[in-house]
Amino acid sequence: MDIQSSLKKLPSVEKVLEDERISRRVTLLSRKGITAIVRESIDRHREALLNGSVDRIGERDIASAIADEVSAELDALSVTGVRRVINATGVVLHTNLGRAVLAAETCAAIAAAASGYVDLEIDLKSGKRTERGLRVARLLSLITGAGGAFVVNNNAAAVLLAVQTLAGAGAVAISRGELVEIGGSFRLPEILALAAARVIEVGTTNRTHRKDYEKAVRDGATLLLKVHTSNYRIVGYTNEVSLVELAEIGREHGVPVMYDQGSGVLYPLRTRGIEGEDSIETVLESGVDLVCFSTDKVLGGPQGGALVGRSDLIARMKENHLSRALRLDKLTLAGLERVLLDYWNGRFDEIPSLRMITESIESVRERAVRIAARLKESCARDIGVAVEESESSIGGGSFPINPLRTAVVQINLASDQAERFSAILRAGSPSVLTRVKGCSVIIDPRTIRTEEEGILIAKLAEGFGIFSGGSD
Repeated sequence: MDIQSSLKKLPSVEKVLEDERISRRVTLLSRKGITAIVRESIDRHREALLNGSVDRIGERDIASAIADEVSAELDALSVTGVRRVINATGVVLHTNLGRAVLAAETCAAIAAAASGYVDLEIDLKSGKRTERGLRVARLLSLITGAGGAFVVNNNAAAVLLAVQTLAGAGAVAISRGELVEIGGSFRLPEILALAAARVIEVGTTNRTHRKDYEKAVRDGATLLLKVHTSNYRIVGYTNEVSLVELAEIGREHGVPVMYDQGSGVLYPLRTRGIEGEDSIETVLESGVDLVCFSTDKVLGGPQGGALVGRSDLIARMKENHLSRALRLDKLTLAGLERVLLDYWNGRFDEIPSLRMITESIESVRERAVRIAARLKESCARDIGVAVEESESSIGGGSFPINPLRTAVVQINLASDQAERFSAILRAGSPSVLTRVKGCSVIIDPRTIRTEEEGILIAKLAEGFGIFSGGSD
């Protein structure tokens, strides 16, 4: 059978739409979309026939194959695309998994805001309109000791708003060694170029000095910006200007100094033996005028970007019309306020990400031993399981050279089988995401909530059943 004969056997769009599995899904608003899916499927099969990637097939077979394909996509669209994942990687703030996990009370606050009307922009006492986010801003100011605070929809937005407000018609000066690229290939130089008329790069990749910033001020810099270098460090022959020095330069020349701290450390982690990052309060004590950070990283809240610092600078940013495009919605504000209240009331263990970060190695090891024992009991086959010491990562661009000591469950498999077993676990519902090291699958309890352990054991046992069946 030649290609043209096969092409003639491709069904029409209407023919496929008449298939019962598809026709029953057509509604007032879905018809156009379903028709588009059918056309895409027909086009794919036509292309496959033309390039010879499939054998010639009969009319009934090709029509059935297209209907099967369309039906499968409609099945996938009929359920939410957000799937639950058990994070067994040990990366606490896993960007690909949504970063910070929220506590039940925080989720309840978000649900309450979603299910009814709230006092988002009204003072219930006076009955007059007011600003949104005032309670969140007040808590941030009180917790950090800042003169004022403002929140927007993420930290990149905070940088954009601050730089556009303070250096929009002027220039922002930044060290070349701090022109970072963040997740998803978003580059700080491009963000700064959108916000300011000029970007003055000072120093070199590895060495920047006080005189470099002072020259930048003489050259017209209206904002001095220092940026946390996120997930890397430059070591060796280096020099950088400290926040204290930079604040001194700013005061001497009347130029505001801003620090993009990134990870949002409110809790003094050094008191728990975790070094490498200053808290926001400590950063402000250096004398910088403005600090911005994420609310969904170490802080442990929903996604947002916070700006804290001098009240006059905060007021200028509020007046910038760009702030409306970057503002937070009622759901995020409700969740963030709940998390900040936990900080204010000293309920630090109620914040899941903070609890995971500060959990002791002894506690993690105890859970690893329990998971390993339960896994051996639940599996119908003899498996190689051991508890080993390893390292967890805080993640989210935080503490890049300061991993956390942890204990992991190591499942030892034959050569080439670890990746396959890991893929089986990812395909489950809920999905289980692990680390793979050589011939071993690694389960890190640090990022597994206690209430998830039973589900994890069941999914591992189920995975071994599928794995064994495919190996026979």
